Amino acid sequence: MVDRANILIVDDKVDNVRLLSEMLSSEGYKSRKVLNGSHALDAAQLDPPDLILLDIMMPGLNGYETCQRLKADPRTQEIPIIFLSALNDTSDKVKALELGGVDYITKPFQKEEVIARVKTHLRIQNLTHTLREQNIQLAEEIEHRKTAEASLQKALEDLKTAQEQMIVHEKLAALGTLTAGIAHELRNPLNFVNNYAEGSIELLDDLLEAIETQAPPLKPETRSVIQELITELKTNSGTIYLHGQRAEQIISSMMQHARMENSLPQLTDLNGLLDEAVDLTYHSQRAQHSGFNVTIHRDYEANIGQLQLLPSELCRAFINLIDNAFYAMQSKQKIMGKEFIPMLSVSTRQLENNVQICIQDNGTGINPEYQSKIFEPFFTTKPTGEGTGLGLSMAYEIIVRQHNGTLKLETEEEGQTTFVITLPALNS
Repeated sequence: MVDRANILIVDDKVDNVRLLSEMLSSEGYKSRKVLNGSHALDAAQLDPPDLILLDIMMPGLNGYETCQRLKADPRTQEIPIIFLSALNDTSDKVKALELGGVDYITKPFQKEEVIARVKTHLRIQNLTHTLREQNIQLAEEIEHRKTAEASLQKALEDLKTAQEQMIVHEKLAALGTLTAGIAHELRNPLNFVNNYAEGSIELLDDLLEAIETQAPPLKPETRSVIQELITELKTNSGTIYLHGQRAEQIISSMMQHARMENSLPQLTDLNGLLDEAVDLTYHSQRAQHSGFNVTIHRDYEANIGQLQLLPSELCRAFINLIDNAFYAMQSKQKIMGKEFIPMLSVSTRQLENNVQICIQDNGTGINPEYQSKIFEPFFTTKPTGEGTGLGLSMAYEIIVRQHNGTLKLETEEEGQTTFVITLPALNS
């Protein structure tokens, strides 16, 4: 059971899902992948896995809520759940364990840690199942052999005690490793920003109080000016935390943009990879915007076959382009209302020496003055806070530089937009 365990991976980030799947596959485990909590519940109920790797921060149904529902369902309540998160506070980890999680892995993932924890809890689960089966056998034997009831009852109690001791031992060992990791990793430079911002607000409150009790009192005009300045300073201090979060998102995107996969190309079904990217992005959008629907037209040329690709990287590029298309259609729907019908078209074509991929939407289009900058890092037409400006530049890097392909934009202002990708038919 341990060697060929069936593990369900739940994470809204496709790169995390693919990375975990590759880690597990390299150790001989089978894995299934879903991108949100609702699909995780369906998958676990339809075919209960041996273990679940569950992300906490997901749109829609988050990891905590998903765990609660799994533990409330008799069909899934015995499945061990290992939480995954970039959250590093002790309170987050305690909450995860209190809700029924058996362990907690902090992002970014380290293969050795992930495999060690998975093996540990699969071993616990395997022992639990084994002991439960033995308990059932012993109970049946007690029923049939009344004369040996006393000795069999004692054996059953001994097995239960051994089961509890083994589970406690394994959990303590895992918690010991987890605690050591927490002690090493509980350092967050942004805490300094928040602490100093909070301290500044308190000092400004003290200053305001001192002005109010000033003897002799200040002139009303002077007091009014000082109070306005203090209020403005307090507002500025309150926004420092929000800017810190924004900076953290940008830094994360920059790191992802700079870190390109060094793995070797492998034969990959291009049509299947593109179709997977469409489905993943669509379900992710539906999880975030439940009222958003889009008609998807798929037209894949069957004889394209397999190409030498970096599947993880190219899938990321497809997702960025498709996500950009969904955003444009959502923006247009907000303007036009229900009369607008979002449509996404994806197609593949075999050319003489290349394969062509087209991703087309009927969204807002792209202003001509922006078209020459669209693939530049940090350039974005989205409002502040909604984009880092790295999605399209990352797609360009992956397609053009990593795959020796081309990425071109065809668009009409306030009309349809098409990203045309060409890849070498023999990508060595």
